[in-house]
Amino acid sequence: GRFDLPRPTGEYDTFVASGFFPMDPGQRQRMAIAVAISGGGQTGAEDIRSVTEKLTNARKAYEADYQFAKAPTQVTLTAVPGNGKVTLYWDDLAEYSVDRYLADIGGPAQDFEGYRIYRATDPAFLDAKLITDGFGVARLYKPIAQFDLKDGIKGFDPVGYSGVQFYLGDDTGLAHSYVDNEVVNGQRYFYAVTAYDFGYAAANIAPTETPISIDVDLQGNIKTGSNIAVVRPSASAAGYVPPEVQRFEHTRGSSTGEIAINVIDPAAIKHGHVYEISFEDTLLVGKDADTLTTKNFSVRDLTDDLVRIDKSTLLAAGGEIPVFDGVKLTLRNELTVALDRVKSGWKRGEVFPFVFSPVTFIGIQGEKRPNDYQIVIGQPGMSASKDTSIGFLRLPSKAVNFKVRNTVLNEDVTFAFSELHGRDGRFSVDSTNAKNTDVILLLEKNPQGRLVYTWQIYMNLKPNGRNPQTGDTLNIFLKKPFLSQDAYHFQMKGASISNELAQQAMQNIRVVPNPYIAAVSWEPQNTYNSGRGPREIHFINLPQKCTIRIYNVSGTLIAKLEHEATVDNGTEIWNVLSKENLDIAYGLYLYHVEAPGVGEKTGTFAIIK
Repeated sequence: GRFDLPRPTGEYDTFVASGFFPMDPGQRQRMAIAVAISGGGQTGAEDIRSVTEKLTNARKAYEADYQFAKAPTQVTLTAVPGNGKVTLYWDDLAEYSVDRYLADIGGPAQDFEGYRIYRATDPAFLDAKLITDGFGVARLYKPIAQFDLKDGIKGFDPVGYSGVQFYLGDDTGLAHSYVDNEVVNGQRYFYAVTAYDFGYAAANIAPTETPISIDVDLQGNIKTGSNIAVVRPSASAAGYVPPEVQRFEHTRGSSTGEIAINVIDPAAIKHGHVYEISFEDTLLVGKDADTLTTKNFSVRDLTDDLVRIDKSTLLAAGGEIPVFDGVKLTLRNELTVALDRVKSGWKRGEVFPFVFSPVTFIGIQGEKRPNDYQIVIGQPGMSASKDTSIGFLRLPSKAVNFKVRNTVLNEDVTFAFSELHGRDGRFSVDSTNAKNTDVILLLEKNPQGRLVYTWQIYMNLKPNGRNPQTGDTLNIFLKKPFLSQDAYHFQMKGASISNELAQQAMQNIRVVPNPYIAAVSWEPQNTYNSGRGPREIHFINLPQKCTIRIYNVSGTLIAKLEHEATVDNGTEIWNVLSKENLDIAYGLYLYHVEAPGVGEKTGTFAIIK
């Protein structure tokens, strides 16, 4: 049947009877009751079609013993208000969802596909429900952003539902944060981040999406699901000093990777806390030489002795690192140990170019050690090579005109010397035949303390070049991934208020809107069936703590507001009621803002009803 909404506010009971249903004494009977409610359509026919569909779906669920495809796990969303922007971030639990029903019928157990972000100015998300079905009935919400896996699953879902198809994305790649810059300060926004799957077309199963659950009671109190956030962007308090990285140090190791620390949630920053970023590496087998590469990384809060990120492989997989304690790391890593050709070279450009590569000989492959080196050219006899051999080739000790230094460990490097040009111990190359070049072979200790071959250095030819001479220096810099020997420390400084800056900003205090004409867009919806509903005038750019007094033109105190907010909120909302809780008259009003230790500000605003 069709139930009419009672006009007066109150408590109502609805009775629904069924036909004759016999039960014997002591008999137990399970029953299922489905209540389908629909309203808010453009016409009564739309409501009837919608409620009938819901009943049909309820019967299908009953007949399937409530075993059906389910949506991914719901994410937990956090919204951070800013000045003209809102930052959203959420967890990745949905990506590990398992759909047992699909697995049982031969489909993929893990069918997570992506995330959608919806924004609305009303709790029902009506201004986001724009996608209609074949009957012109609004069915789906239009997202402001969508992120999906790069897995080739994209475009419109082939199954469809009631004349509308779900859009699966464009293979953009996943994200776990989003900055919305299309917002107005003072306006209340409702955000939802839903996780969706790609369904199972072979069984005619359409994609499923986590629900948007929100409830507003008659007092305007809002209850939401974990994937929904209510936020009002605004300017921060006067004198606001944003959080920052107070200290960042590469405390151990020599990686050339880069780490950026971005503040996502200023309110979540832990002032003074020190964090350590550490890594584990693994041996990557290569066709020319094995090399170390990054396996995973961890982040520990040294202040609280808590692990924030534990052995994450998102770095190697190119994934997005989750937010912790209000910060988000961005790591740019080197894939393997390799020569940095831009930074490396002779200090004097006219010297013949050098070649740097792993030692290669019959049965021997040099290790790609993650170090930097310096070769200093001097007089013959300034150092000597090691008496050794490589394979069947004897390499006797030789007095030479150079020494090799490990600039990372700040120590001399043992080396062998294969002299193919001359016999004087000078590092050189035949200027008429590049094959006749001397070769420096580096010998460095392995974990067992045994010397092993690592890198070799020799020279090539170029026009108008020359061999190195006394005073020449070759600097060799390597690109090095994050390895187990690396560690970084950083310390965070939380947001704060500068009284000096606050004093300078007192003249920025404003009343919006000014004038106030009948209503303003950010005023909440009236939850009652009658009456004007709440009004709002905003005082913006306020100090963190201050008193606002509002007077009429005759000097009578109309209202007094005590503003004491967080450092990121410089707005106080006035409900346009007097201190007696009565509606005020239209006209011109004066305000006085008093902030102890900061200053005072006066101004006027008008109300036009």
